[in-house]
Amino acid sequence: MTHKKGLIAYHTQYGSTAEVAYWLKVLIGKDQRVDVKSMDQILTVEPYDYIIIGSYARWEKPSKKTYAFVEKFLKDLKDRQVAYFITSGDCDETTVMNMPGKPPHLTSGRNYLFDIQAKFPDIKPVTTGGFGGRQATPLLNTKDSLLIWLLEKTMPKDKIGWAGRDIWESLICERVEAFADELRKTVLSLPPCNDAASLRGCWTSLQPAHLTDPLIEKNTVKPYSQKQDTPRMLLSRFRIKGSLLDAVSFIHEWSIQSATELKEIQKDYYILYYQATKSQNSKNRTIHIVAALFSEDPGAVHIALRNYDKPPLRGKAASDMALAEEILCADGRGLS
Repeated sequence: MTHKKGLIAYHTQYGSTAEVAYWLKVLIGKDQRVDVKSMDQILTVEPYDYIIIGSYARWEKPSKKTYAFVEKFLKDLKDRQVAYFITSGDCDETTVMNMPGKPPHLTSGRNYLFDIQAKFPDIKPVTTGGFGGRQATPLLNTKDSLLIWLLEKTMPKDKIGWAGRDIWESLICERVEAFADELRKTVLSLPPCNDAASLRGCWTSLQPAHLTDPLIEKNTVKPYSQKQDTPRMLLSRFRIKGSLLDAVSFIHEWSIQSATELKEIQKDYYILYYQATKSQNSKNRTIHIVAALFSEDPGAVHIALRNYDKPPLRGKAASDMALAEEILCADGRGLS
């Protein structure tokens, strides 16, 4: 056992973030000194060498209480190892949201942590985790129930075929386990947990989809490869073998061949988001390109290309997107 003492501080609304917090304690190791506490219970973080901060997602960011917790203990947190995790709805981190009144931006999963990291730049998290959601739909309060109903009716179909229960009860257990292993390695210098699959008690017994309908399979897997050509969006979603650095190199090769200007919009250790622009009929048209690593799919890079032009204006974008896929998937790199 290491001599470091850890704290998992969580804010939960319906219980899933608390369940994940206790699950992480077990994965980190029963022989490790790790306290699990609600943020309301914490008076000081001074006794701890590392702090894991977990929240549910609300409006594409952690809860207000999570921001208040970090601000309250900022002086101490800056001097300690910190990690963030978030439970949310959809967790496809290649998703680019294009909503009226807001610029297109990355959404879902770990991307919901960009805001809190930008607000508190002095905290450099050792790792971040975004695991998906576990809403117990029948237990939602009236406000949240109406909100989810409204989102499902009005949200643009950027979610690659997921809707309803598939979004709100979509926790991916391998992501929790990978996050715990990263903490074991970077914070405690420990090897990966060798019996993680046997420690899925929360996930196997409490996932709401399973409780409400035992015939529904656990952990619905989102299709990694998808094509969409709708009135609102042109989408090509696929994956390739290799590293994120490899994917970036091929994206730059494509930008040269297609005479398209690349602009880096967002970057983190697991993701890169570019907007690729080209003048067409005296107007700029944009292809949104995301390359991301998913912890449950090692050795692969997930690629998503989107264009939001009206269908009659998509011709050149469609051919450029096809060229991008051809370059990225060349030499046997494409994965089914």
